[in-house]
Amino acid sequence: MPFIICLISFIISSVTIPSIILLANSNGAVALPGKRHIHTDPTPKFGGVAIALSVLLVSPFIFSVDRVIGSYLSASALMLLLGIIDDVRGTNWKVKMLFSVVAASIIIFGAGIWIENLGNLFGFGEVHLGFWGIPFTLFAVFGVINAVNLIDGLNGLACGVSSIAFLSFAVFASISGNSAVLYLSLANLGATLGFFRYNYPRARIFMGDSGSLFLGFSLAVLAILLTQGQGKINPMAPVIVLGIPIFDTLRVLIVRVKNKRPPFRADKTHLHHLMIRSGIPQGRVVKTIWILSSLMSSLAFLFFNADSWLILLAFGIIVASIGVFIEKLRIIKLSAARK
Repeated sequence: MPFIICLISFIISSVTIPSIILLANSNGAVALPGKRHIHTDPTPKFGGVAIALSVLLVSPFIFSVDRVIGSYLSASALMLLLGIIDDVRGTNWKVKMLFSVVAASIIIFGAGIWIENLGNLFGFGEVHLGFWGIPFTLFAVFGVINAVNLIDGLNGLACGVSSIAFLSFAVFASISGNSAVLYLSLANLGATLGFFRYNYPRARIFMGDSGSLFLGFSLAVLAILLTQGQGKINPMAPVIVLGIPIFDTLRVLIVRVKNKRPPFRADKTHLHHLMIRSGIPQGRVVKTIWILSSLMSSLAFLFFNADSWLILLAFGIIVASIGVFIEKLRIIKLSAARK
């Protein structure tokens, strides 16, 4: 059954992409070269439409649509709608935040699930947020959506990182006996892999915001269901799995605020931009970040039975190591500029 779900979702995504390409071209959902874009040819967006349609079409046939599944399907469809609008007309971060809050609220009040327990985060017992978990959840969901949205800068990058996360969530769900998260993770994984072959190594289509917003929201919701619902795993495990995009987003926001720049204005200070400017080929940049994401997922599996404070410590060590790597990239760039 799990393999069939992934396969059907993969097939739906794959066979709809050619039609989606035509749809994107006819509606002006095309990414033009220049500005922040690295690609050199006009490329249709809307790839996320194929991904989302696969998940939304498959899900009602594998679940009885209860409060949780119904809330996820309706909220994720809302994020897809936002992504389509953004791909065609463009939106600003305030609109994205508003839609993210509404979508997260559908999960919180529709499914009755939010981030209430952070585990033994500081070594003094479990941290329970109570109703303070509701605003914390709104913030966390927007953060994950933003992280996936911002890492979508190179062919196959966001697609690959998301696929690794969905696969990791599926394994965690299988271990904990959480069938809802297992099937949703596999549906998203199949849909993302179906899109992947059109996006890497040469991109015939980009996922666009319709994809990154949908995938980011799905990852955030699955992380909540995995850690707060039935058959819970350690709340820090999904944070480790998504560690690379989360770290990169937080680092960029801090740098922008420190330099007195608008925190949500797009620029070229992300990890993949820094690696490219230091002279690393695009293909190697993508593969390196895939490897880093895989290592983070392996770390999550290694420590998922440990206390949250120990996982947080391990995460801090990894983040510090990546910070040293980024500083070396900056030194390489400055040295090349002097020459």
